Amino acid sequence: MYERTVLPNGLRVLSSTMPHVRSVATGIFVGAGSRYEDDDIAGASHFLEHMLFKGTAKRPEPQMISRAIESVGGILHASTDREATLYYTKVARDRFDI
Repeated sequence: MYERTVLPNGLRVLSSTMPHVRSVATGIFVGAGSRYEDDDIAGASHFLEHMLFKGTAKRPEPQMISRAIESVGGILHASTDREATLYYTKVARDRFDI
C-alpha cells in the first residue's frame, strides 16, 4: 500500500513501508523531458540531469556523491526521456544515513 503526501510546497510524495525489505530506494520523477523543450532550449532537461551530480555543500566535488553511495554497495542512476527525468538511488537499509 502506498501513502500519498502533499508537502506545503506542492511536491507530491508517494511512499511505502516494506518491513521485509532490507534496502531503501528513492525515485524522484520530474516532469521535465524533451517533449517540453522548444528548439532554443533543446537538451536542457538532460543537461540539468547531469548538473545534479556536480556537487552539493556537503559533497562539493563531482564524484563525491556517487562515491558516497557506490562505496557502500548502493546504486545511483539518472535518466531523461520525452516525458520525465528520473533520479534513482538504492542502498542497504543500514547504510541509509550516508
